[in-house]
Parts: sequence; C-alpha cells; structure tokens
Amino acid sequence: MSENPSETHSPIKRLRPSIFYVLVLLVAFGDQLTKSVISRRLYLGESIPILGDAFRFTLAHNTGGAWGLLPSGNRIFVGIALVAVLCIVLAYHRMRQMEMLMAGAFALALGGALGNLVDRLRFGYVVDFLHAKIINFPIFNVADSAISIGICLLFLHFIRSVREESAAERKKQAAQQEVQG
Repeated sequence: MSENPSETHSPIKRLRPSIFYVLVLLVAFGDQLTKSVISRRLYLGESIPILGDAFRFTLAHNTGGAWGLLPSGNRIFVGIALVAVLCIVLAYHRMRQMEMLMAGAFALALGGALGNLVDRLRFGYVVDFLHAKIINFPIFNVADSAISIGICLLFLHFIRSVREESAAERKKQAAQQEVQG
C-alpha cells in the first residue's frame, strides 16, 4: 500500500460553476417566492399558526439587521450585502479546489445574501415571516436560513479540516520518530 497522500485519499470533487450558480439562484428564487406568497396572503403584523403557537407565519418588515441591530440601517446593510456577495463570488472562483460541502455552503450563503439584498433594493426593508415562537426567536425568512446553514457548514468544514490536519501531523511525526528510533 502506498503512503502517497494523493493515492490514499479520494480526490476532491469540485462543484462546477454552472451547478454552483443554479444552487445560488434556487435559493434566491425560493426566498423571493416564499416572501411573495406570504406578502400576498398576510397583512403586516398578521400572524397565523402553523404548528400551534410554537411556529407561526408572521409578516414583518425589517429595515435593520438580525435581532433589531441598527433598525434604520437599510443602506448600511445594502453595502454589507454587496461586499458579502462580492467576497463569496471571488472566494469561490479563486479557490482551485473546493470540497462539495464548502461549495454548497458558499452557494447557500450567496443565495441568501442575494435574496435579502433584492428586498432591500426593491422595498427598503427585508420581508420576514418565519416565527419560531417556541424559542422566542426573531422572525426570519428563507434567505436568513440559507445564510445560517451555509455558515454552519463552513464551520463544520473548518473543524473537520483542522482535525484532519492535526491527524496528518501526528502521523507524520510518528513516522519520523519510527525512522529515527
């Protein structure tokens, strides 16, 4: 059996740009579609139970950030979203090899950022409607969920890669000690 790492590990599968951008568009479109349906069915502030009182659809307009951060900061968040979109696109294209998990995380985050950016540019606020009252969580939307899941996947990738690097380093040190001793 060979000790060459390229022969012992499966090659990194790359998410093709066409599939990456289809995922981005699906997230952004799904976000916009759900917001449109809810906005046509509910009036601002209206709340309807989905799973009893634990989970509701509640139409809200958010001119600020998450958890009420900068309540009148729509322009600031437009700028932040534009920078985030640019950074994600550049990062995706600059990385020659990117695991599927990481590419999927980037696609979710980018699609979510675009979904909320469209709202901010069209309306001056973000349409929120998912209300998890059981945990007293702020009202959110599909884009927020995609961004959060993308960030969690990136964190998972980071933890996994640190563990793999640490294991590889221990294996390398053990092999060096075996050769020396």
